[in-house]
Amino acid sequence: MALTVGGFSKHVNKLFNNPELSDVAILLDNDEEDDTFAETKTFHGHRVILATVSDYFRSMLYGSFVEATKKEIRLPGVPYSIFLKIMEVVYLGKTVPCANRTLEEAVEFYSLVQMLLINTEMKFFFESWMQVQMEMNESWRKDLLKIFALTFEWDMSRLRKKCSSGFGVTANEYVENSSFVDLPLGAVQMILDTSNICCTRAELKRAIQAWIEHHKGEISTDVAAELNRKVYKFGALCYDFKVLSICQKKDTHKLVDVLSLGECSGPTEALLVTSHEYLYRSEMIMLKCIGLRGVKICLRANPKFGPQHRRIKSELELCFKISVNFNDYQRNLTVRYDFTQHEQQTVTIFFREIVCCSETNVMFNFSWEGSGVQPLLLNYGPAKCNKNIETDSTLVTHIIYENQDYDTDGRCPECPIPVDDYDSYTSSPYYGGNGSEMETDLSENDSAED
Repeated sequence: MALTVGGFSKHVNKLFNNPELSDVAILLDNDEEDDTFAETKTFHGHRVILATVSDYFRSMLYGSFVEATKKEIRLPGVPYSIFLKIMEVVYLGKTVPCANRTLEEAVEFYSLVQMLLINTEMKFFFESWMQVQMEMNESWRKDLLKIFALTFEWDMSRLRKKCSSGFGVTANEYVENSSFVDLPLGAVQMILDTSNICCTRAELKRAIQAWIEHHKGEISTDVAAELNRKVYKFGALCYDFKVLSICQKKDTHKLVDVLSLGECSGPTEALLVTSHEYLYRSEMIMLKCIGLRGVKICLRANPKFGPQHRRIKSELELCFKISVNFNDYQRNLTVRYDFTQHEQQTVTIFFREIVCCSETNVMFNFSWEGSGVQPLLLNYGPAKCNKNIETDSTLVTHIIYENQDYDTDGRCPECPIPVDDYDSYTSSPYYGGNGSEMETDLSENDSAED
């Protein structure tokens, strides 16, 4: 007997929300904008399919509940749009449950998956999709702490490791976030067991103290003591990168204010009521191969607004961009500053490693928009003499970096191969060739010719 190619699975999509072939109607909250203004909206399902993928429906439709004999089942509080997305995965095999959705909608989606007790394959696909969203979506990366907490609630180990890794890269921003205290104990312990966290011990200590205070009564004194002990295992800096000061000392070089661009040089009254763009650029040349991991800049209260406006405490949304060999890296971050006690404040910006080879030109861009009193970004003039960078004028006070591994010729693996020496470089074992075998072949050929 010949079988139809693809079997029955080839025809399942014809059953999707098909009222003609349905044997059960699921009535859901109507959350879609349409002309009906109806309170509910119906999904036309099939008992055997729903019961196969969902233990919730198996108990309801084939158990001793009254719904087992009903043709219509009402699920109050369940949005039609979210339920439909889940059914698209069940019936149509879609692996991206809610493309272009916000984190809130994704949480709503998976919360319903959990309520319906749908099988573990859905969990695997959803976890993979969440990891992709964190890579592609800037707003999701800003919600890393919220996602980190959810990984413990949802028991998603792969996503949990990704969150822990992402936290470490820009930890100085996350430890200042008010959502840090909402992390579960497991997340805090996981962070403190990490060897490299991009923040200072003082910043980490403040965050842990705030977390302990927030959870007082929920954790024992022994747990609190253990968390504090783990904080003190770190040095003054919770990372082992190198930090190079590239600005002149303040007592030997006068600071130069960088004027903001556009209309920002207008009358003071206009600056206080109208939003403007503030844009700063700084350029330098790397003299040796390094892996950039962060930079430090310095903000100062703007004297242009007068003493009554200088002692302020606020925040700005900074857009930070690095251009290296025509490749751009950009990230947005919230910078909180406090000039109530001091007129200047250092801001440290961490990022994932950016490899800069010798003679690489690096351009830094710092920009934000705002009205009212805005701080200045300081320019320290020519960089002091060093073997790592060269620049005539710098907004960057320090660079945070790692040394690259070098071949015997002083080049790192990312360095472009000189055209004149291409053959010798490609034959090197360091660049994937096999120099020893080539030498053996040549010596054997030479012997044969002799």
